[in-house]
Amino acid sequence: MQPTNEQKKNVMKTSCCHSRQYQMADHETMICRNPDCTEFLHPTTPLAETKTWNLLFMGCFFVFFFIFTFYDYSSIDNQAVLHHDLISIHSKTPKLTPENLRIEIHRLELLCPDEVYAQMLLESGYLNSFLTQKTNNLLGMRYPYKRKTTAIGLYLPDKQLVVLGDQKSLLKYRSENNYAVFANWKECVNDYKHWQDECFQLKDRYLNFLGKYYAEDVDYISKIKSMSKK
Repeated sequence: MQPTNEQKKNVMKTSCCHSRQYQMADHETMICRNPDCTEFLHPTTPLAETKTWNLLFMGCFFVFFFIFTFYDYSSIDNQAVLHHDLISIHSKTPKLTPENLRIEIHRLELLCPDEVYAQMLLESGYLNSFLTQKTNNLLGMRYPYKRKTTAIGLYLPDKQLVVLGDQKSLLKYRSENNYAVFANWKECVNDYKHWQDECFQLKDRYLNFLGKYYAEDVDYISKIKSMSKK
């Protein structure tokens, strides 16, 4: 929703582009609606007033000064520091490039990796499509309401609106045209792995192929299944 002129003086600016062009996706999530901003259609936060930042800075400075003056760090838990470093490392997603995409596809052991790689390049406009840039959706995948997914929300193109949530809360948008939204491009590749695992049962397809084109014994498939479990 766009604030009226009368309301603008009381509306906080966005932290990404310092404009008042935003839309509330839900009661807590603010989505940037400034088409000139690099975070267009992405979640953003209000820009705090200068006075608030000054108070926050002074408070942090006091705490920092107090702790480093009076606290003895000689007994700090090394394991805790290592854990913190690992969180910091894993929170950083490598840049989306053709090479990094190929590496991730092979790391996750997707079926037909070379074909999937070509498919993702094609669907994403060689990694430059609107959906890829704004929603991290390389394949134009719809939001899945039943299967396991890594999507964090959906994008409604008719409303130019991003709605974050889980499968239960987003079920009401099922009848609307939508696309899945991911936190980063690697989560999109991971979601495609979930789709392959659930929808492309390679073992069952192989057995069906044997039963239709290979075996003459009508009980051949049941025998193979029984023996493979031993």
